[in-house]
Amino acid sequence: MIRRLLRALAGVLVTLLAVAGVAAFALSALGVVRLVPVLSNSMAPGMPVGSLAVTLPAAQAEIRAGDVIVFTDPTASSRRVIHRVTLVYSEADAAQLRGREPGQLAVTTKGDNNASADPWILTIGDDRVWREEAVVPLLGWPALALTTPEARFALFAGGGALVVAAVLLVIWRRPAGGAGAGESGPAEGATPARAEAVS
Repeated sequence: MIRRLLRALAGVLVTLLAVAGVAAFALSALGVVRLVPVLSNSMAPGMPVGSLAVTLPAAQAEIRAGDVIVFTDPTASSRRVIHRVTLVYSEADAAQLRGREPGQLAVTTKGDNNASADPWILTIGDDRVWREEAVVPLLGWPALALTTPEARFALFAGGGALVVAAVLLVIWRRPAGGAGAGESGPAEGATPARAEAVS
């Protein structure tokens, strides 16, 4: 009885996690929320490597010092950074910055675990800034595992092997087509024939 109850609870938990995961990634695909895996310990201990940051869009005017935002590394366009805002420039001060276009948000940032601030003044031209709202430990590791071609190949190869193994298991467990459901067994008292190996 207890085993059956635990099995049912486990099934419900797995179902809820699956539904939550599908909903989260659907919202991410629609641009409602963005899930950001944490790639380094620059924001530890609150946001260690392997965590998953849940971010929501915020207007530029809503960004304040202390907010944690996601942005593209000004020195490497393929790298995404999630750091804390340490200073938001006023429009008057931002207007003095070289290379900044009117209307762009200007901030300085720093990783909580870094000794010094980031070596740039960040300017953001998008109307929306992705701001961290929650952190889920460990859930970023699956995404991190797919950051290299070798890891992606291993994942897809392993998944394919599991599918093939499942199909073979079903075939192997399928009963032979000799004995139908309507056939009767041996008569009462009769001795079944014994199969012998033929050399």
